[in-house]
Amino acid sequence: MPINMADKEKQLGDAMRSMEEGDFKKAYSKFKKLTEDFPDSAEAWFFRADTGLLASGMFGAKVSDDEITSSFRKAMELDPENSEYYASYGAFCITIGKYDEAEGAYNEAAEVDETESSRFYSEFAISYYANALARYGEIMDDPKARAPYAKKALQYMLKALDLDQAEAKGLL
Repeated sequence: MPINMADKEKQLGDAMRSMEEGDFKKAYSKFKKLTEDFPDSAEAWFFRADTGLLASGMFGAKVSDDEITSSFRKAMELDPENSEYYASYGAFCITIGKYDEAEGAYNEAAEVDETESSRFYSEFAISYYANALARYGEIMDDPKARAPYAKKALQYMLKALDLDQAEAKGLL
């Protein structure tokens, strides 16, 4: 059966309107159907992941982390040149504590779009560190416990500024 582009655009528009209206559960359902009807649409997979995350987080929809992960991965597989897909996946991974996966996704985003690499590196550094502080609470009051997280975050901030350690020390 040939792809009906008009139907795809209509469904996409309907799903986007639901998302813009803040009805993420409804938008998620529409994007899920869209991925079933048009499984080669990277955009539909991305928004399925994005609205699944929002619907489950704020509105209690039953969308698992695994389902969100697989939707992000499908979007990245279908459109490997879209850096925003990698960055959004990285941000999601941080929220669920998959820091290594997040780091890889942000690095991929920076590689795909070198003009935005500073933004991706700094976004990873700040989100990673803030999430680690929140996740590990009082343990992070100890400078020794906090050091590995601070070091990684600082390394990415230096990458964002295109500075090496010696140059940064000289500036401080």
